[in-house]
Amino acid sequence: MMDISDRNPNEERSLSRRMFLKIGGWLIMAAGILRIPGIALAQEKSEVISENVRFPGKGGMVGGYLSRPAGKGPFPGVIVIHENRGVTDYIRDVTQNLAKEGYVGLSVNLVSRSLGPDYPGGSDEAMKALGQLSDADAMADLDAGMEYLQKQPVVFTNSIGCMGFCMGGRFSLLFAEHRKDLKAAVVFYGRTINKITPLQPHSPMDLVPELAAPLLGNYGASDAGIPVDDVRKLEEALKKSNKTFDIKIYPDAKHAFHQEGPNYHAEAAKDAWKRSVNWLAKYLKPQPPKG
Repeated sequence: MMDISDRNPNEERSLSRRMFLKIGGWLIMAAGILRIPGIALAQEKSEVISENVRFPGKGGMVGGYLSRPAGKGPFPGVIVIHENRGVTDYIRDVTQNLAKEGYVGLSVNLVSRSLGPDYPGGSDEAMKALGQLSDADAMADLDAGMEYLQKQPVVFTNSIGCMGFCMGGRFSLLFAEHRKDLKAAVVFYGRTINKITPLQPHSPMDLVPELAAPLLGNYGASDAGIPVDDVRKLEEALKKSNKTFDIKIYPDAKHAFHQEGPNYHAEAAKDAWKRSVNWLAKYLKPQPPKG
């Protein structure tokens, strides 16, 4: 047996170096598999940066999911308005996909007032809370989200739009009629006419004269909840008020055709997303000079 005093110092240093490199390799591999904080970020540059955020609103703290390009910016902003299930994985994916297209997306958690700013989407409780949310409170919380976006150094403060789905599609219409500083609005199968109640004192179509932002609409011809006639009436109102708009009704597409699920319609979903991204780019991103 070799005594410790007989070890070669150079050999020990070589062994220590090999062991260090081996352990480092293990950690790098583990970082890729397990997403060890800090190490994983050092090994790859993320395309987008996403995080849960909070910001003050008239009804208390409002939660949100923010996703932005990894670059320095500044970038245009988009308020993402979720369906009647809250900020779900689907809505987070939409927000991240907008960031990949060069926007700072913010999905405002509209259950914040009743269930708290960090309450996750997808539950029956979230759906019940959103069913009791008034238009006025929704607009106030979306206002808070808009103001939060405008304060971010990576956002063009004068180049912000909105995009909404289902319940959020209706809110997207209302928000575009409510905010004169929005530069573009996108609606995925948002209701245009609703029963007048204390919570919903107006139909979006009745407020079309107040609309300032160019509006893009994506609807399904087989949507059981939103008749094609209602969409046509919205088109007529937009024409009458000389608004800038583009509404497309997809044959055979049902409600929520953009979201993977029983009503998913791949062709309509792909085309509607492409139209929406192009619409936002046209009105939110700086355009190259002509000629």
